[in-house]
Amino acid sequence: MKAVCDRATLTRGVQVAAGVVAQRSPKPALACIKLEARPDQMTLLATDLEVGIRVELGQMEVQQPGDALIPADRLHGILRELDADTVSIASTEQEAEIVAPGARFKVLCDNPADFPKVPEFPASGAFSVAADDLVGLIKRTIFSTAKENTRYALNGVLWEVEGTSVTLVATDGRRLSLAKGKCKDGPSAKHAAIVPSKAIQLIERCLTDVAEAQGAVRVVLGEKDILVESPPVDGGRRIIYSRLVDGHFPKYEDVIPHDFDKKATLGTQAFLAAVRKAALLTNEESRGVTLKFSGQELIVTSRTPEMGEAEVRMPVEYSGEDMEVGFNPLYLMDAAKVMDADQFVFSFKGPSKPGLMTEGRLFSHVVMPVSIV
Repeated sequence: MKAVCDRATLTRGVQVAAGVVAQRSPKPALACIKLEARPDQMTLLATDLEVGIRVELGQMEVQQPGDALIPADRLHGILRELDADTVSIASTEQEAEIVAPGARFKVLCDNPADFPKVPEFPASGAFSVAADDLVGLIKRTIFSTAKENTRYALNGVLWEVEGTSVTLVATDGRRLSLAKGKCKDGPSAKHAAIVPSKAIQLIERCLTDVAEAQGAVRVVLGEKDILVESPPVDGGRRIIYSRLVDGHFPKYEDVIPHDFDKKATLGTQAFLAAVRKAALLTNEESRGVTLKFSGQELIVTSRTPEMGEAEVRMPVEYSGEDMEVGFNPLYLMDAAKVMDADQFVFSFKGPSKPGLMTEGRLFSHVVMPVSIV
């Protein structure tokens, strides 16, 4: 293989692919990125056997078609340190030579034949979502996935697709986020699947790291896997593959409370600022703030024996009896940060019941109360 590459384009592609590479694996090939040079384009491939990616790149002059399997950390490190506009890569089965003005590297390689297959995007069966809409759905749910949980199904995001509707749901058992959006050519019967958090983060990165990622994202949601095709970026597509989480997601409809008798309409940024200020005097042992609704005022307080106490007041539109309820401030701030509207509604049944933060009908965030001593 031999090609002359636009360094900036190649670096962006390698950076995305490197995020998939297995950090620890008994198979050396999984620590590498495979470069497939063809007359019309170059494709970068990476996988950890659970998640995989194909990054197609334009602006490449392929002088000799072929394949190379280069360790991801070395390739990424070399490209990051170079400042030339172009680099040339020539490879044999044993090594790759990377050359730029004033610099030359010979990197030991693995056999490209040892690299596992990364699926290509199928010709049919896809539905489409606007790229910016899908990024918004992901941003509004990914933070609620479980980071460490024995219930494997909570380490992912539930996708539900039917007709022109797509819904993403995530929970860690203490909070639940639900976001709704529109799609085209969805299945006539509802199809649900749990997509792993790593794949969700990769999809978001592929759609947000380059400004050209506008247009429609195509998705094929199978019984055991998902494939996502980005709009054209850097002269080609980015195709993400992932196995689905094998498990049962909780019945989230039963978690979302109804029949509230207390509701508050709050300014989104004012609420975020108030909670952030009160959270300054909390720690891991006393991770909680109290919301006191009284009349048309909200008082946010925190108290930690080792640090002191805080009180922040803000106006609200409140209906219902006066109430005090405690929450983890991080859960409140995570939800407020992803809201676009100037105002949102916070609804309650009582101090021991979950609260519901809603932005119109498209975003809901259920948060469990905490006991404040």
